[in-house]
Formats: sequence, structure tokens, C-alpha cells
Amino acid sequence: MRGALELKPLRGGLEAASVLLVTARYRDEAGRPAMRRFVVKHLQGRAAREGVIYEALLPHHAGRLAPRLLGRLPLHADNSLLLFIEAIRRTQAWPWHDLALGGDLLRRLAALHGTDPQAAQAMPAWNYAVELQTMAEATYAALDACRLHPDLTALARERHTVGRIVLALPALRANLLAEPPFGTRLLHGDMHAGNALACRRGRGVEPVLIDWARARMGSPLEDVSSWLQSLRGWEPQVQRFHDSLLKVYLSGLGLSQRLTTQLRAAYWVAAASNALAGALLHHLHLARDPRQGTARRAAAFHAAQDWLRVLRRAAAWAC
Repeated sequence: MRGALELKPLRGGLEAASVLLVTARYRDEAGRPAMRRFVVKHLQGRAAREGVIYEALLPHHAGRLAPRLLGRLPLHADNSLLLFIEAIRRTQAWPWHDLALGGDLLRRLAALHGTDPQAAQAMPAWNYAVELQTMAEATYAALDACRLHPDLTALARERHTVGRIVLALPALRANLLAEPPFGTRLLHGDMHAGNALACRRGRGVEPVLIDWARARMGSPLEDVSSWLQSLRGWEPQVQRFHDSLLKVYLSGLGLSQRLTTQLRAAYWVAAASNALAGALLHHLHLARDPRQGTARRAAAFHAAQDWLRVLRRAAAWAC
């Protein structure tokens, strides 16, 4: 059968060396025109753990929340991997103004978090605690350096608060990972709007999560706070109904919807962990980068302010 392949590089997938959308056009055995789309991810080093996650973990524990695995091909020359997965055709670029769909995602996320803890046995090794502490210290150093930039001194004023969180981070996380009734569970690990798509499956529209390379064991509040905080600056509805959406998640996990003082403290510690895992550092680098345009640096400045607000709240609740 003769055919043609169209290769389109995709943005995102920061853990992957490259990501391609492949469109194959061909004629089937009856001579009729046919087409198939799929995504190919080139994974190297630690990112290759995503191949194990797709093969050993997601089919059993993520169900329809993840794209289907189509195949994997080890590349022995450089010890990397090609991962072939379902191409998700999204229904719209920004579906999250629909609170019902956002609530559906949180219920499905709760189902993932409700996975048997034995799932950890299939999880590829990753010392996340060490990496998080390293990133947190680099974030503090980048924030301290903002004192030397006249346009960024407002950010540097928060360095003492951030420093307190960084010093207390190991103890804060030890308490977070033991916090009842959440404990330590299977996470997606990289919950933000770029990794959540809405697609048509069957007769309805369902949320699907992509980019599972950072899946790990941790507090489920890390996923939940990451998702809600990532939407806060883009979707006013999420900001207004933040607590209602958090209650939808708690209900999906089979827990009381009462937002206790202890729960709120744990939520903000989880959100602070996300801020220090690279989110704040990314925006600090952009805000300081003279190669970026004025508008992009301004957007990074405001995003950094939002993450610093999260860290202030965490300090107020937990330090």
C-alpha cells in the first residue's frame, strides 16, 4: 500500500527530546482512501520513564484519562525510546470556562488518586525530594538576584518569605505526605492547562491528560492545587468557584466536603511545593531575560507575583 506521511512538530512535552504529530494517508486493502494520526515522542534519559508509565501503569490505573499507548520502540544506539500514543483531537482550544467539564476532570483525577497504593511498584524510580530541594534553592537564588534588576525589586521583597519555606520544605513535605486522609498516592505530577485537553469520545466530551513523564507518588493535593492555581490567572470562573471545585474533588475521593483549617494548610503547602518545583523559577528566568519581548517579560512578572502569593499563603498557614 502506498501512502504519505506528514510530520508536524508539537510544542510542549518539555521532558521529551522531541514530539511529532504524524498523519499517515494511504489506501486500505479495498483501495479506499484512509488516514490515521498518532503522536511520536522521543524520550531520553530520565524522560524515558514515561514509556514504562504508559506500558505498566496507565492502562490499569488511568483508564480513559490518558491517551492510548500504540507502541514503543527502544533505540539501542543512544539508549532512548520512541513512544507511539493516541493523538487527541481536542474539541476547542480553551474548554475550561465550562465548570462542569472542569468538575468532571477533578472527579476523574480523584479516581486516579484512589488507585491502589500497590501501583507504586510499577512506578519507575525518581528521587523527587532531592530534585525538588535543588529546584527550591535555585528558585531562592534567582529571586534574590532580582534585587539587582530595578524592574524586579518588587519580587525580591518576598525573598525572606520564600527562604523560610525553602528551609522548612523537608519537614513541611514530610507532614504533607502523611496528612490524613490524603497520604501518599499516585499523581499525574504535572497538572496545568497545557496538559489537559477536552476531546470527543463516544457521545460526549471528556477531559484527557497528556505528558505523564512526571507521574510519581505524592500528595494528591499537589495535583489538585497545581490544576486550580494554573487556571486561576486565565479563567475568572475558576477563581470565583475555587472552593466549590475543591469540594467536587473531595466528593470524588469520597471525603467530607468541609474545608477545614488543616485541609487548607495542607493545600497551600502542596501549592508551594509546586511553585518551588520549577514554576516560579521559570517565570523569574523569563522576567530577567533581555531576549524576551516587553509583553512576555511583563506576563512573566505577573505570573511570578501569583506564585509568590501562593508561597505567602503557605507561610501564613504552615510556618
